[in-house]
Order: sequence, then structure tokens, then C-alpha cells
Amino acid sequence: MTRSLRLLAVLLAAALGCAGSRPAPAPAAPAAAPQPQAAAAPAGADRTQVPAAGEAPELHLPRQQHFALANGLRVRLVEHRRLPIVALNLVVRAGAVNDPAGLPGLASFTASMLTEGGTRTRTATRLSDEVGFLGASLGAGAGQDAASLSGSSLSRHLPKLLDLFADVAMNPAFRAKDFARVQDQRKVTLLQQRDQPATIAGKAFLKAYWGEGHPYGHYVLGDEASVAATRPADLAAFHARFWRPANAELVVVGDVSEGELRPLLERTLGKWPAGTAAAAPRAPAPAAPHVTLLLDKPDAPQTLVMLGMPGLARASPDYVAATVAFQVLGGGMSSRLFRTLREEKGYTYGMGAGADARRLGGVSIVHGNVKAEVTGAALGDLLGEIRKLREQPVGDAELADARNALVRSLPADFATVGGIAGRVAELVIHGLPDDYWNGYADAVRHVAPADVQRIAERYLDPARATLVLVGTPAAVRPQLEGLAIGKVEVRPVPGAAPVRAPPRSPRVRTQRPRASSPAP
Repeated sequence: MTRSLRLLAVLLAAALGCAGSRPAPAPAAPAAAPQPQAAAAPAGADRTQVPAAGEAPELHLPRQQHFALANGLRVRLVEHRRLPIVALNLVVRAGAVNDPAGLPGLASFTASMLTEGGTRTRTATRLSDEVGFLGASLGAGAGQDAASLSGSSLSRHLPKLLDLFADVAMNPAFRAKDFARVQDQRKVTLLQQRDQPATIAGKAFLKAYWGEGHPYGHYVLGDEASVAATRPADLAAFHARFWRPANAELVVVGDVSEGELRPLLERTLGKWPAGTAAAAPRAPAPAAPHVTLLLDKPDAPQTLVMLGMPGLARASPDYVAATVAFQVLGGGMSSRLFRTLREEKGYTYGMGAGADARRLGGVSIVHGNVKAEVTGAALGDLLGEIRKLREQPVGDAELADARNALVRSLPADFATVGGIAGRVAELVIHGLPDDYWNGYADAVRHVAPADVQRIAERYLDPARATLVLVGTPAAVRPQLEGLAIGKVEVRPVPGAAPVRAPPRSPRVRTQRPRASSPAP
């Protein structure tokens, strides 16, 4: 009889005894097998204290090998022999900053169609089947600064993966049937986002903060009108202009040497016509108005808060110190915003802060949801925490916690060949040096209290903040009186009931490409 059955018998006997009947004697249970004893705690262990953290793991990446194909396509190779896997990440300067003024979202639409629409020799279904047969992955997408095509497979399947990879990059078909399906999916996504507060706020913030006509001033997916106006010929023209070796760089990470890789690439991507490099987009200063937009979402139990201030570009020498400052302010459960707004006040489940740092500039963002009835109080405390970070040096223990959180989380980003490829691609997009990640942890450790205060004074200025709130004006507007948040403008937002999803795409095993920045 098992332990649980013996316990059930005892409980049953007790229950019957309470009912006044006397149960028959149960047969003797066999002796229980001896249980292993837990290891005793070390003598003198103090269980009232959090155990001391161990040594932070060191991160040492293999060197990057650089070479170019005959057509000019630049290649970065990182040999990583731990497992027989290879990851590819083709970085193309074909992000949303290259969208034409009349068709926002074209870069993203074009990238999506690479794997969703098949090629001139393979239908979308056949492409999906071939990728699946290899046990490989293949995915494409576009962020603000760049587009990417990424894939991975066992190293023994690399020749076949490169055949598929090159065909997708070089020969997308943009067939009418596949185009209509993907267009319908994007329309549905945009309709559904009408009822999503975070996306509502993000779109409104982009337009207000960056300003009309700025390369960052529109949503990556575009809008309903631009998606409806897009035609297959627009995608083909965009691909022909931007998806070219002269405008791209290939990152390869994994179980392959340059001697093995180079002939495979020349046979596949080496046949890609070189084209010409695209001119860098113009980067005017953001509009950054000191204004509050209150977007009307009737009967909202929460208010979404998105506060943005002029920030920094990803390649800025201030970036490392800024990551530490944002970690102190709103980077996790030990951050000031979390402790104050959630643990002490109970206003929110969480409030985060970070640097949306892009190639052409950036914005310092604070965002989260608060209970509607305490919106004003939460904003007052939020602005108060920013003021304290600007005016008072951060304590040594608090700073050490923030630095350790960043340093200890870094190795997880490099645990797989795909993760390494994504981080190396970040260097490509933003023009950072090869040894950037090897020196990142040491740079974080050297951030001092004065550095954090300097960053807060420069990049966390409430007097230059653009604030977007999504909530119910009748409940929220009176709470904003007396707050230094600029002029308050109440605006409507479109609303729509959920719509039926369009037909599913062929089941391509995809991986999410790393965007150039955490764009809304």
C-alpha cells in the first residue's frame, strides 16, 4: 500500500469512527522504505538574511571574422562549436525609416512577404514544407532601423538551408493570392489594435513626440489606409531598391569555419546582384512637445501611462550609464518605481522605464498601467521619483543591485547561436565595435553615482516630457490639475469589436527577428 493510500485509510477510519461505527481492523501495512535525509544546513547559517550572490559569470565571445563575397556582400562569422547548429541573420538597411511618405508600413509588409509569399520557384506551402523537413527555422521582419532575414539549422543541413535562405532573400514572388492573404492579416491586426491601450498610446506617442514627417514618426506596421493602398508592385519596387548586397551584411554564428562557409555563400548569396547602398535618412530633431494627450477609452478601469523625454542614440557613449540609471528607476522589482507605486502605494502591477535608443536618436520612456482612480496620485509620485534621481546621488547598495542585475542577465542573451547572432546584428545596425559586448559588463561595473545623476539630469527632464494617457476623461481629467505636465488635450480614439481572424498562413517554422529597437 502506498503512502497516500495508507493516509486515505486512516482518514476514512477516523471519519467512520466519528459516525459511531467501528471499522474492521485494517491489515497491517508493510514497513515504509527509508526516506533519504535532507542535507543539514551549515552550522551557523543565518536564515534571516538573503544569501550572498556568487561571482558573476564572465562573458567571452569568440572573435568575429570579416570577409566579403565577390558581389560585395559583407559577412561576419563567429565560430561557436558547442553544438552542431548554425544561425544566420541577414541585416538589411530596409527598416521603417525607409518607408515612403505615402505608404507607412511598406518595409514591414515587404519583409513579411519574403517568407509568407514564397519565391519565384517555390510556393509558400512548398517553402514551409522544405523548412520543416530540415527541422530548420526561417523568419523575416522589419524594425525601425533595419529589416532582417534569419534562420537556423543543424550544421549538416547548412547547404540546403542556404539554398532556401538565398532564394527567399533574392527571389520573392509577391503573388496576388499570397499578397491578399497577408494584407488581410495586417488589416485585421490593425483593427484589433484599436482596442489595445498600449498600442493606442504607442501610435499616438510616435506621432506627437517625433512629429509629422520624421523617419520615426509612424508605426512600423503603418495604418489601415496605407495597408489597403499597398499593391504587390510597391513591395517588389521596395525590395528591388533596398534588399541588395550593397545595403546588407550577413551574420553567421555556429559550427562552421570560414573555409567551409565561403564557397557555400558564393554558390548561393554570391549570385545576388550587388545593387547600390541606400542613402541614410535625414534625422531632424524630434518635436518633443511638452503636452499631455488624454485619449478617451470609455469605462476603462485602468489608465495607461506613457511618458517620454528626449533620449539618446544607441551608439551614444552615454548608453551604458543610461541603462544603469533606468535600471535604478524602473528596471525591475527592486527599482524605485516598482517599490513606490506597487509595493508601497498599490497603484499598479508594475511601472517600467527604459531607453528606446535607435540609430538616429532616442527617447527615454516610462510606461505602465495604474488604477484609474489614482492616476493623478501615481503621476505625482512618478514625477517625484524622477526628480529625486536628478537631484540626489543614488546610494552605493542600490547602485550595486542595479549593476549586478544587468551584468548577471547578460550571459543569457548569448546562450544560443541565435542569441549571439542577434546581438552581433545589433552591432551591425548601430555601427558598434566588434569587442563591444566583451567590454559591456566591465563598463557597467564602472558606472558611478555621479554618472547616474548626470544621465538623469540630461535624459530624464519632466519639463520636456510628452505624456500620453489612455483612459476615461471624466475620471482622469480632474486628477491632473496642479501637475506640471503641460497642456492637456482630450482626444477620441477609434474603437472596434474583435473581428474574425483571416485564414491561417502556411505553417512555416519561424523565429522572431530581433528588431533594431523596442519600438511601440
